[in-house]
Amino acid sequence: MLRIFKKSWWFNIHMILGLLLGITIMIVGVTGALLSYRPEIMALINSKSLHVSKSTDTLLSLAELVEKISKQGANVSISSLTIYTDETRSVSVNTISEQGRISYLIDPYTGEILPEMKGGEFFNIMLSLHRWMTFKGFQGMSQTGKQIVAISTVAIIILSISGLWLYLPSIRRNFLKSMAINFKRGWFALLYKLHIVIGVYTLIFVLIMCLTGLYWSYGWYRTMLYKISGVEQPVRMHMQRQSKIESVNDLSYLDTVYTVFKDNIGEDYTSSTLNTLAQNGTYSISYQNIKGDTNRVQVDIEKNEIVSNSKSANRTLGEKFMSNIYPLHSGYFFGETGKFLWCISSAAMALFIISGFVMFYKRIKARYRFGKRS
Repeated sequence: MLRIFKKSWWFNIHMILGLLLGITIMIVGVTGALLSYRPEIMALINSKSLHVSKSTDTLLSLAELVEKISKQGANVSISSLTIYTDETRSVSVNTISEQGRISYLIDPYTGEILPEMKGGEFFNIMLSLHRWMTFKGFQGMSQTGKQIVAISTVAIIILSISGLWLYLPSIRRNFLKSMAINFKRGWFALLYKLHIVIGVYTLIFVLIMCLTGLYWSYGWYRTMLYKISGVEQPVRMHMQRQSKIESVNDLSYLDTVYTVFKDNIGEDYTSSTLNTLAQNGTYSISYQNIKGDTNRVQVDIEKNEIVSNSKSANRTLGEKFMSNIYPLHSGYFFGETGKFLWCISSAAMALFIISGFVMFYKRIKARYRFGKRS
């Protein structure tokens, strides 16, 4: 039993895991850091697509927007629409086609499909690498790659805990000295210190992002989180890919659903996403209020009313936790400060792996020299 706590035992585990999974850990970390600021980067380089000029005083209805898409030859099936209260923002239409999931930005005054977002392909590749370790995106989702990412995530947790355990004696002896970085020392001593100290500083952030990241890796882990939180696990509904767009008549209910939502929501909001797939005769709309909370309502168009309104403020602690898995994973839950800290912590994976490889090389080189002398 005491062997579990031996430093040499943990050192060997730490070293072996780093060597075996170092490259995949670095890829997951660097891509995660890049994805942290995807919305800001995309907004910066695509302002002409995200913002439109008010050409008329009247916005097109949602059914008219869908009809415009159909006439312009977009061979897709509508899955959801995101509408902003800012009348200079374009409408985002999310679709499923034979090519996979595609989002279109639509001018809400003319129905024109705006230029495709620049940088989208780059971030799709980053997301594919981050989640599935593949360049092929939606259609090329690799279960093997998904498992490699999952194993790498577990390895990061073990590396973080074992690293802290190995350095704990130094922290106990002199906390301030152990956590200080002297940039005047030699490059190897500096690299060693950065590896350890930054690892300790980012430990909590790394553990949160890893423990929440496993939600998408293992079904049993996801089920366990729902049970611990006391929340009923939702049934995932998959929309079949279709070769042709749904007719405008089939989607004429969109305006009815959205009107019921607007007239009865009772609070200010900045954006809303309408899901076109009905569940038990109701349609789901998620919206973000001016406080930044994401709430969800169910609209029954036969009754012409909102039949449920799941507000963030009224949810139990377990419900709040499960609805904030992604914000916790990305750091968005803690605002701009959290996003920045999560980005730095994720990018630091490259530092840990590179410095770890250098230290391993120096260790092997020193042993070789010692053996040669003896």
